Order: sequence, then structure tokens, then C-alpha cells
Amino acid sequence: MVEIEHVARIMREVAAEEIMPRWRNLAGGDVVEKTGPSDVVTVADRAAEVQLARRLAEIIAGSRVIGEEGVHADPSVTKHFASGDPVWVIDPIDGTSAFAKGETAFAVMVALVRGEELVAGWILAPVSGELHMGERGSGAWRVRHGGVERLPRPEVPTLSKELIGLLGRRHMSDARRAEIKSRGEAFAALQNVSCAGLDYPRLLSGSAHFAIYNKSEPWDHLPGLALASELGFVFSKHDGSPYRPGDNAGGLVIAPSEDAAADIRRLLLT
Repeated sequence: MVEIEHVARIMREVAAEEIMPRWRNLAGGDVVEKTGPSDVVTVADRAAEVQLARRLAEIIAGSRVIGEEGVHADPSVTKHFASGDPVWVIDPIDGTSAFAKGETAFAVMVALVRGEELVAGWILAPVSGELHMGERGSGAWRVRHGGVERLPRPEVPTLSKELIGLLGRRHMSDARRAEIKSRGEAFAALQNVSCAGLDYPRLLSGSAHFAIYNKSEPWDHLPGLALASELGFVFSKHDGSPYRPGDNAGGLVIAPSEDAAADIRRLLLT
């Protein structure tokens, strides 16, 4: 198993060297659109991914790297998921748009996977310094204010009307939004998803109980899923079929139990 504290230290060092000096200090040419105005990349994303990829690959001989910006440049690298080798999955800045605007809502995320096994995950909030990390079979941990605490399984209401959900509404039609609003009355609240690096810590802490995403890019979700699964959360596509590393079709549902997931799909996705 990898030493999770070693990876956390690398993430903190890269954030301090490549990300935070550029936060609120980007020049005009430092932000570039990828697929449109809402999908941007900065010099900080690219520099951080290069450093994370190099340093993480040195930890495990023969390991591969799949990073968000690397896949944008060459989508074929996702074939590494099928190699059977250990694969580092990197999101150098989750919430790039917020970072580019000088806001605080961004995170650095890393996962280690082997085939379909989620080996370990890390989520770092560079501004606050809060870090979530965990490895398969050993639980999940939160580091903040200089202290380290093992996270318990969150207390989750048994009734759907008491559940708080995070829901991706982006690109929904007006008719679908109205339908969701009506169906959402079965829950305590349906709040908008933010970036995954902020959403997953909410699930881990119990301030939200489930999440539904329409997109399921591996760098957005594998780090958080590695942590959430250690606390008993389950995950699947919208139709209930398995979600596997590298699969970005069919959406994603994260729920505290199989029964809750079935209710959520029935009430919101059918």
C-alpha cells in the first residue's frame, strides 16, 4: 500500500509551489478556454499536473498517470485504466473557474486505482489547508487546524424526506427543472452540486447525504469515491449499473446505502 501521508505532503508542496503563488495573480494570457467559457485551464493547472505526475509516478515503480489536462491533450491515455497497473488519477485544480476568478472554492484531488479497485484518495483545499485522505480497508481521515481525525460513518436519516441531496442541474431543460422541483419535495432539500472537491467533503461530514451528477469524469470522482466508499457509501450510474474507472457515460449516483440509492433513483431519475 502507498503511504498516504507521503502523497499528502507532495500535494501540499505542489500547491504551495505552483498553485497558490498564482491564485489572484493570473495575467490575461494565463487563462485559456478549452471547450467553452465555462471550461477553462490556467497555467497553474498545467504546472501543478506536471509536478504531481512526475513526483507521484516516482513513488510506485511502473505506475501510470491519468491527469485531466493530459487527457485533454491525448484522450488515449485513459487506456491505462485497463492495463492492470497502478494508476494515479490527478485533478490539479478542481474548480478552475473559481480559481481563475480568485475565489476559494477549488481543490487538488488525487486517486490511486488498480483496475476497478479504488486503492486510495486525497482531496486538498489549498486555501484552508483542509485535507481528506484514506485508503482501502483503513478508513478515511480529515486533517485540519493541525489535528488529524478519523472520520466516522455519517449519521444518515432513514426517511427520504429528511435527506439532503446535491444535484447537478447544468444543461437541464426548463421542463426537466420543473419536474425535478416537484419531485424534490420528497427530500429535505436538493442543493446544487459545486465542484466535486467541495461536494465529497460534505458527504463525508454528513452535511449532505447523497449526490447526483450527470458527468462522471474520473479525475472529478475517483478521489472522492475512494473516500466515500470507506464510510459505507455506494455508487452507480443513474440506471443502477456499475460505475467503473474511466467510464463517463450514464451519470453517477452516490448514496449512503443500496436502499437509499434505489429510492433516489426511483424518485428523481425514472
